[in-house]
Amino acid sequence: MCQRAWSKRDIRPCSTGRTAASVKAMETLTHDECVQLLQYQSFVGRVGFIVDGRPLVLPVNYLAEDDGIVFCTESGTKLSALSAGAPVAFEVDASRPLYHSGWSVVVQGTAREIVDPVQLDRLRRGPLKSWAVHPSEHWVRISIDEISGRKLPES
Repeated sequence: MCQRAWSKRDIRPCSTGRTAASVKAMETLTHDECVQLLQYQSFVGRVGFIVDGRPLVLPVNYLAEDDGIVFCTESGTKLSALSAGAPVAFEVDASRPLYHSGWSVVVQGTAREIVDPVQLDRLRRGPLKSWAVHPSEHWVRISIDEISGRKLPES
């Protein structure tokens, strides 16, 4: 961690104390590794979208399926912004601070409210139980148009 902040006179960042030999290389994850982490390694993700011309990022409990990511939400800003085919970003990550390691997966896609009664019934009876929304009135699906990820291995 840095010991001092940047000053206006010194625009160089503070030293991390690492040498060139101790710097770890960030690894790019494959498509399959990204999907596996998305499906099995996280319960909370962050959905990013635009509201009134400004970016907004909110946490959601989610379920990753073969063709997308689903989550439930209440009526309101999030649902209004996402229900009509809005472009979104979705991110999940995990870190191990003791080992200075972690990973992140980012999805770019399109969000749409799920309105099909059969799909809604299946989702409401499924394994995803929102920590905040009861009952699970509205469901949103994010298509996985692009997926990428990176990993910083343990030191």
